[in-house]
Amino acid sequence: MNTSTIRRPVAGQVRVAIDATGSMIAATVTDVGHPADGFVRGDRVVFPLSLGEQPVVEVGTLIGIPKNVSDRQAADLLAPGLLTRALITQIRPLARGDRVIVDLGNSTLRQVVSAWVEYRGGVLVDDASDADVIYNERARRLAAVEASHRQGRLQQSATEVFQAIRAGVFDGVRVPRRDAARVAA
Repeated sequence: MNTSTIRRPVAGQVRVAIDATGSMIAATVTDVGHPADGFVRGDRVVFPLSLGEQPVVEVGTLIGIPKNVSDRQAADLLAPGLLTRALITQIRPLARGDRVIVDLGNSTLRQVVSAWVEYRGGVLVDDASDADVIYNERARRLAAVEASHRQGRLQQSATEVFQAIRAGVFDGVRVPRRDAARVAA
């Protein structure tokens, strides 16, 4: 590729090199528009798949990836983690000891929700008549709307998901490569 034809980032943009693709895209900042708007070369970031694998992206779409979280973890687990956070804290709040059914079609999301339910002291059950809380497709759709409301809350939500990743909450989650692009669907 002729690098002279690659558009330079302008103010509010950065150029990235893609490192991992899952439910989101993890990348490394390679160039910044001036002013830098909080990012510098070498910063690790994640952004939505909906932006495609563009080399230049808007700073407002980026979430910084903290140390001790791999690019693969960020790419695979941040989107379902954000959805799960909205689900268990806002849509159908979970209390310690609640009996929970996780009835979700997406296997990765089902694993992430189940792992976080158990980590927060919920008890997974098999029978709906025994459940205090049901996480199903209707609740997932409501959580997707809630999780998409940015208004300054996205970074805070991402921080909670990254803390859960660091704590090993999702260590047992297996993301099939063929499902990776559809994790948060």
